[in-house]
Amino acid sequence: MRVMEIVREARIEAPAEKVWAVVSDPARAGDWFAFAERVEVREGAGVGQLRTQHGRWGNKPAEVDQEVIAYEPNRLLAWRHLAERLNGKPAPRFAASTEFRIELAPDGTATTVRLRSRQEPAGPVRGAIMRLFGTKDVARAMERSLDRLTTVFS
Repeated sequence: MRVMEIVREARIEAPAEKVWAVVSDPARAGDWFAFAERVEVREGAGVGQLRTQHGRWGNKPAEVDQEVIAYEPNRLLAWRHLAERLNGKPAPRFAASTEFRIELAPDGTATTVRLRSRQEPAGPVRGAIMRLFGTKDVARAMERSLDRLTTVFS
Protein backbone atom coordinates (compact mmCIF):
# COMPACT_ATOMS: atom_id res chain seq x y z
CA MET A 1 0.00 0.00 0.00
CA ARG A 2 1.41 3.37 -1.00
CA VAL A 3 1.96 5.87 1.84
CA MET A 4 0.31 9.21 1.17
CA GLU A 5 2.29 12.27 2.14
CA ILE A 6 1.17 15.90 2.09
CA VAL A 7 3.73 18.63 2.77
CA ARG A 8 3.18 22.37 3.08
CA GLU A 9 5.68 24.97 4.25
CA ALA A 10 5.94 28.68 4.91
CA ARG A 11 8.55 31.17 6.02
CA ILE A 12 7.55 32.73 9.34
CA GLU A 13 9.12 36.07 10.29
CA ALA A 14 10.27 34.98 13.75
CA PRO A 15 13.20 33.02 15.17
CA ALA A 16 12.78 29.27 15.66
CA GLU A 17 12.66 29.62 19.48
CA LYS A 18 9.60 31.88 19.28
CA VAL A 19 7.87 29.70 16.66
CA TRP A 20 8.61 26.61 18.76
CA ALA A 21 7.04 28.26 21.82
CA VAL A 22 3.77 28.46 19.86
CA VAL A 23 3.73 25.19 17.88
CA SER A 24 4.90 22.99 20.77
CA ASP A 25 2.44 24.38 23.33
CA PRO A 26 -0.80 22.35 23.35
CA ALA A 27 -2.59 25.34 24.91
CA ARG A 28 -1.77 27.41 21.78
CA ALA A 29 -3.00 24.84 19.20
CA GLY A 30 -6.34 26.61 18.81
CA ASP A 31 -4.51 29.84 17.93
CA TRP A 32 -2.95 28.47 14.77
CA PHE A 33 -3.56 24.76 14.04
CA ALA A 34 -6.61 24.53 11.77
CA PHE A 35 -7.27 20.91 12.78
CA ALA A 36 -7.68 21.81 16.48
CA GLU A 37 -9.94 23.95 18.59
CA ARG A 38 -7.95 22.77 21.60
CA VAL A 39 -5.50 20.06 22.66
CA GLU A 40 -5.78 18.37 26.04
CA VAL A 41 -2.66 16.78 27.53
CA ARG A 42 -3.66 13.52 29.20
CA GLU A 43 -0.23 12.56 30.56
CA GLY A 44 3.50 13.04 30.13
CA ALA A 45 5.74 15.53 28.38
CA GLY A 46 7.99 15.32 25.35
CA VAL A 47 8.29 11.94 23.63
CA GLY A 48 5.55 9.64 24.89
CA GLN A 49 3.16 12.45 25.81
CA LEU A 50 -0.47 11.39 25.36
CA ARG A 51 -2.98 14.01 24.33
CA THR A 52 -6.36 14.48 22.71
CA GLN A 53 -6.93 16.99 19.94
CA HIS A 54 -10.47 18.40 19.82
CA GLY A 55 -11.76 20.01 16.64
CA ARG A 56 -14.17 19.54 13.77
CA TRP A 57 -14.11 17.45 10.60
CA GLY A 58 -16.67 19.00 8.32
CA ASN A 59 -19.60 19.88 10.56
CA LYS A 60 -18.98 17.12 13.12
CA PRO A 61 -17.04 17.32 16.38
CA ALA A 62 -13.84 15.30 16.08
CA GLU A 63 -11.31 13.98 18.58
CA VAL A 64 -7.92 12.47 17.86
CA ASP A 65 -5.94 10.65 20.55
CA GLN A 66 -2.25 11.21 19.88
CA GLU A 67 1.12 10.03 21.12
CA VAL A 68 4.14 12.31 20.68
CA ILE A 69 6.83 10.29 18.87
CA ALA A 70 9.47 12.99 18.31
CA TYR A 71 10.26 16.08 20.35
CA GLU A 72 13.38 18.09 19.52
CA PRO A 73 13.06 21.65 20.88
CA ASN A 74 13.21 24.35 18.20
CA ARG A 75 13.35 21.67 15.46
CA LEU A 76 10.73 18.89 15.44
CA LEU A 77 7.43 17.85 16.96
CA ALA A 78 5.72 14.69 15.66
CA TRP A 79 2.83 12.54 16.78
CA ARG A 80 0.92 9.51 15.64
CA HIS A 81 -2.80 8.98 15.83
CA LEU A 82 -3.92 6.32 18.30
CA ALA A 83 -7.69 6.70 17.83
CA GLU A 84 -10.09 9.02 16.01
CA ARG A 85 -13.70 9.81 16.89
CA LEU A 86 -16.48 11.69 15.09
CA ASN A 87 -19.54 12.73 17.10
CA GLY A 88 -18.11 10.74 20.02
CA LYS A 89 -18.07 7.45 18.07
CA PRO A 90 -15.11 5.67 16.44
CA ALA A 91 -14.41 7.34 13.08
CA PRO A 92 -14.39 5.26 9.90
CA ARG A 93 -10.85 3.90 9.59
CA PHE A 94 -9.46 5.07 6.27
CA ALA A 95 -5.81 5.13 7.40
CA ALA A 96 -3.99 2.19 8.95
CA SER A 97 -1.56 4.76 10.39
CA THR A 98 -1.28 8.53 10.52
CA GLU A 99 1.75 10.57 11.51
CA PHE A 100 1.96 14.37 11.62
CA ARG A 101 5.20 16.35 11.83
CA ILE A 102 5.98 20.01 12.47
CA GLU A 103 9.54 20.71 11.30
CA LEU A 104 11.33 24.02 11.97
CA ALA A 105 14.43 25.25 10.13
CA PRO A 106 16.10 28.55 11.02
CA ASP A 107 16.16 30.82 7.96
CA GLY A 108 18.17 33.92 8.83
CA THR A 109 15.95 36.01 11.12
CA ALA A 110 12.95 33.86 10.19
CA THR A 111 11.98 30.18 10.38
CA THR A 112 10.81 27.83 7.66
CA VAL A 113 7.95 25.77 9.06
CA ARG A 114 7.15 22.52 7.28
CA LEU A 115 3.98 20.58 8.07
CA ARG A 116 4.04 16.95 6.98
CA SER A 117 1.14 14.47 7.08
CA ARG A 118 1.91 10.81 6.33
CA GLN A 119 -0.88 8.27 6.08
CA GLU A 120 -0.84 4.62 5.19
CA PRO A 121 -4.24 3.71 3.71
CA ALA A 122 -6.17 0.89 5.37
CA GLY A 123 -6.66 -0.81 2.00
CA PRO A 124 -6.81 0.00 -1.72
CA VAL A 125 -10.43 1.20 -1.76
CA ARG A 126 -9.96 3.41 1.28
CA GLY A 127 -6.71 4.70 -0.21
CA ALA A 128 -8.56 5.71 -3.38
CA ILE A 129 -11.22 7.50 -1.34
CA MET A 130 -8.52 9.29 0.68
CA ARG A 131 -6.76 10.41 -2.50
CA LEU A 132 -10.01 11.62 -4.09
CA PHE A 133 -11.44 13.47 -1.10
CA GLY A 134 -9.23 13.63 1.96
CA THR A 135 -5.93 14.91 0.58
CA LYS A 136 -7.43 18.21 -0.61
CA ASP A 137 -9.06 18.84 2.76
CA VAL A 138 -5.87 18.03 4.66
CA ALA A 139 -3.75 20.20 2.34
CA ARG A 140 -6.16 23.14 2.73
CA ALA A 141 -6.16 22.78 6.53
CA MET A 142 -2.34 22.72 6.52
CA GLU A 143 -2.28 25.89 4.39
CA ARG A 144 -4.77 27.59 6.76
CA SER A 145 -2.58 26.54 9.68
CA LEU A 146 0.48 28.15 8.16
CA ASP A 147 -1.49 31.32 7.33
CA ARG A 148 -2.74 31.49 10.92
CA LEU A 149 0.78 30.88 12.29
CA THR A 150 2.08 33.71 10.10
CA THR A 151 -0.61 35.97 11.57
CA VAL A 152 0.45 35.10 15.13
CA PHE A 153 3.82 36.73 14.36
CA SER A 154 2.67 39.69 12.25
